[in-house]
Amino acid sequence: MEFESILETFKDHAIGYGPHVKIPEEVYQNMLNISKDKRVICTINQTVTLHSALLQKSGLYFILLNQPLVKKQKWSIGEVLTVHLAPDDSTYGMPISEEFQEVLASDPEGSDWFHQLTPGKQRSLLHVINKIKSSQLKIERSFVILEHLKRQQGKLDYQILNQDIKAFHEKTKF
Repeated sequence: MEFESILETFKDHAIGYGPHVKIPEEVYQNMLNISKDKRVICTINQTVTLHSALLQKSGLYFILLNQPLVKKQKWSIGEVLTVHLAPDDSTYGMPISEEFQEVLASDPEGSDWFHQLTPGKQRSLLHVINKIKSSQLKIERSFVILEHLKRQQGKLDYQILNQDIKAFHEKTKF
């Protein structure tokens, strides 16, 4: 489904979110009927594709965009964007790196703990890995995450995970 939307921000609405594109209610309802869990693949101006969620708050239907993306694309608040939405049928609702797939395959216990997490927590860990550019660092971060889950018996504690990542980094410094 394709439509045009104006890039807006919620500052004036006091909802507490940043840049977004509104979704017409009819498009929102149609996507709910064909999307398994509000997850969509959003393509903007036929150039940027991202995995997103259909969101609703205070009678508004929208997709959030992050500030770095808006800045990188040199979009301006008030600019009209062409938005294409398609259901996201991927396993996790976002891309999974080859590196993380390999680490999951090599660590069945860690993989079990990862797959017991809620889909949202899985996506947040995938984001932690996907934002890294270096393949070697993705592998290392993947191992640290799975070791964390095993040690914590599947309980994800971001504060402890961050400490684990820092400790691993300090241990491997030259």
